[in-house]
Amino acid sequence: MPDNKQEEIQIRGRSTRIFRGGKGAPLLFLPDTFCFSWLPIHELLSEHYEVFLPAHPGCAGSEEGFDHFNEIEDMVFHYVDLCEALHLERPIVVGASFGGWIAAEWAIRYSQALSKLILIDALGLRIPDAPTVDILGIDAGSVRRAIFADPRSSLALETIPDTPKSDDIISSLLSRQTLARFAWQFPDDPRLSRYLYRVTAPTLIIWGEGDSFVSLAHGKTFHQGIAKSKLVVI
Repeated sequence: MPDNKQEEIQIRGRSTRIFRGGKGAPLLFLPDTFCFSWLPIHELLSEHYEVFLPAHPGCAGSEEGFDHFNEIEDMVFHYVDLCEALHLERPIVVGASFGGWIAAEWAIRYSQALSKLILIDALGLRIPDAPTVDILGIDAGSVRRAIFADPRSSLALETIPDTPKSDDIISSLLSRQTLARFAWQFPDDPRLSRYLYRVTAPTLIIWGEGDSFVSLAHGKTFHQGIAKSKLVVI
């Protein structure tokens, strides 16, 4: 059985739901907005690190007290506050998709506060020749085709079902609302690439070769902009 616990913590009066498990150096995993749950990847990481997996502000379990959040920097400060509340000193920060955007914005501002940075198919860059898909404007099947190598796999269908289960409808709507708040039409910060040189933490960039939501061109741009980075293409 997975060795983790779920709890709710208060961050400056804001409720935040978080999974945590494992022992070792702290690792903060910032997920995408599609699937907030303790997955096999988190279980594997918890064999080596103490893993913290928060629900983003506005998502189910963390929906109260964030009405004034409207800039990606608000998310950065929230996670800086979260680290202070949990006494996490220089954590490894892993960010996937939307979580990767937050992690990259964090790293250009407070790179010295991170021991390592890992970006997984991260949003955040504006590349005119390789725009991201407007994922909020397409149906569930198209979203799966953009994100998953096998859009009919059980994992793809479980993560993004054609019709959410009744218990998951509110959670799904909150997740889409959160993503829309920061990523409507333009899921990026046009200034981000300009400041990637400020990332001094050792950085691993992991990208899916066939990702048609955020293409490999974005991974290569992150790699070119971050001096201490390694790009691994899957």
